[in-house]
Amino acid sequence: MTEAGLKPPLGSEAPSKRSLRVRLLRRLLRWVVAQENVHGDEYTTFNHRPKRAAQIGTWPVPSIATPRTAVVMQGPPFMADDFTLETLRLYVRSMHDSQLILSTWDDTDPAFLTAVRDLGVTLVLSRKPEFAGTFNINMQLVSAAAGVERAVQDGAEWVLKTRTDQRLHAPNVLPFLVAMAQGFPVGGNTAQHHRIVGVGHGSLKYAPYHVTDQSVFGHAEDMLAYWTPPLFTDHAPAHWPADLLSIFAKTPIGELCRTASPECYIASQFLKRMGREQDWTLADSWAAFRDHFLFVDYAATDFYWVKTQLGTQRETTLSYDAVSNRHEMGFLDWMLLYSGQVQPKDAAPFEFVQQQVFNQTVEKP
Repeated sequence: MTEAGLKPPLGSEAPSKRSLRVRLLRRLLRWVVAQENVHGDEYTTFNHRPKRAAQIGTWPVPSIATPRTAVVMQGPPFMADDFTLETLRLYVRSMHDSQLILSTWDDTDPAFLTAVRDLGVTLVLSRKPEFAGTFNINMQLVSAAAGVERAVQDGAEWVLKTRTDQRLHAPNVLPFLVAMAQGFPVGGNTAQHHRIVGVGHGSLKYAPYHVTDQSVFGHAEDMLAYWTPPLFTDHAPAHWPADLLSIFAKTPIGELCRTASPECYIASQFLKRMGREQDWTLADSWAAFRDHFLFVDYAATDFYWVKTQLGTQRETTLSYDAVSNRHEMGFLDWMLLYSGQVQPKDAAPFEFVQQQVFNQTVEKP
């Protein structure tokens, strides 16, 4: 057992052996990529991110004063390579002037919880809801709400809600997000204080109100409203397939978004609470993106989602051969909306996408 009460991570053999193996693997990787770049018809790049906080030597600008901000990490811990614990160790350094909160379940490994407490992280433990909800939406809502409520209770002015399987490597992330939220005043004449900033994957241009529910930033009162909608009570429609992959492969996007998508449910409930109704068209969704939200690119925060990117080995979801209906709403697309160069009415030719299933092509009108 380590000093934190956890088993040594896999791959913790002697440094000399590990170093030699890593050097050989990286030499092979570079050779393979070089061969593909020479002989293939695409350009390929790759990136290395340290697994351990101790490997990261970057630091935030000392002169920047961050307002009272809390980072709420929610969900079950990602134990492989001590990912969640190492992320918290990094945040203790890179977000040292902010409150770190881990909101997880009351049946979590006590040894892990002890290691988290030793870092000075605030722990919020919740009982799992009796009904997890379609796509586990209630699991997310319960743990996220508990963490955000604690942040507000402790006096946070701003809150970053993130996940236990995601890491923001860049220093100065929090003052950057505050500046983004303050730099683009919210529109729409509603009760909202500042924009909700989408940081993680899943803010989709062609799916109505599909705002990422992974890593999200905002003013504390807005975030409290965002993460405390009524728990989901409806079961998946009887005609839907039983397994998750088949649901996404066979259910039209519009039906999926209106019926069960956690991203759409959370965002649409927030808009409703702020006094804005929705008509579930893409045009209205683009208008809501323009007025109430803001989306930053992954590179700005050096965002990494270990659960997915270990498998995909991709830095972005961008596709070059065609426009996918899973195209993400990044800062470029959002800025074109905000500046008026693209109007919400310009979405009208793409309303047919709601009849498609995910991962189909959006043809040029």
